[in-house]
Amino acid sequence: MTKLISEQIRSRPDFKLNTKVYYKNHTWRVALYQPQYKADPDALKDAWYRNRCIETHLKNYETSSWKTRADRSFFIYLVKPDTIGKIIDEWEEDIIEISGPMNSKHQDIMLEDLQVVTRKTLWYDKFRYKIMSTRYGDIEHEIFSDMQEFCIDSFEHGTYKLNDTFRRTTNSYQKKNLLIQSRQLPGSTFQRSFFKNGMPFTATGSIYLLNHDDVVTLHMMYKKYITKSQKVITFDELE
Repeated sequence: MTKLISEQIRSRPDFKLNTKVYYKNHTWRVALYQPQYKADPDALKDAWYRNRCIETHLKNYETSSWKTRADRSFFIYLVKPDTIGKIIDEWEEDIIEISGPMNSKHQDIMLEDLQVVTRKTLWYDKFRYKIMSTRYGDIEHEIFSDMQEFCIDSFEHGTYKLNDTFRRTTNSYQKKNLLIQSRQLPGSTFQRSFFKNGMPFTATGSIYLLNHDDVVTLHMMYKKYITKSQKVITFDELE
């Protein structure tokens, strides 16, 4: 029965492939129209009543974990698609989008490793892996320069790509930025203080890689600085 429901949902024009897991194990999401707080009072009341009815139904009939969230839309997060049929029957006119996995294999992969990202293509049509490091303030940003030098010295050209954050840590970029700052008007201090050395306070460096061995090497060298590691599985590989 679940398979039949999932196939029907995937054939809908408002269905979109999901590429992430919500709240650790929810792979399905339904987005319904949610009027904003300045909307007509009657519309707000109707939406409130609809949302309560949906939550009551989920409490009574949904056996798996579920969550709801009212934001720019009213979101329903589900582990399985079984309940979506009832939502379609009762509130189809309010549905904006339904997102879920391509198939059971896709769902299993997402749940097996939360660091797996599903996309149409690899990053830059080439790189399967991505290492990210988010650092705060000028002192922490200094590690970007060290990581960049390590990649240049250790990995073959073309097997990795660094995002723009690393370019901003080079000496040539810093000198150019200091020259620009020196030409600012005397009273223009906000940009100098908030974007000192051309970097925002919170900056994320991303390294795209071809080889898993290089991912392991970076973890060995910079584990305490790495905040996220991701691997791409393309939609074609799920079929």
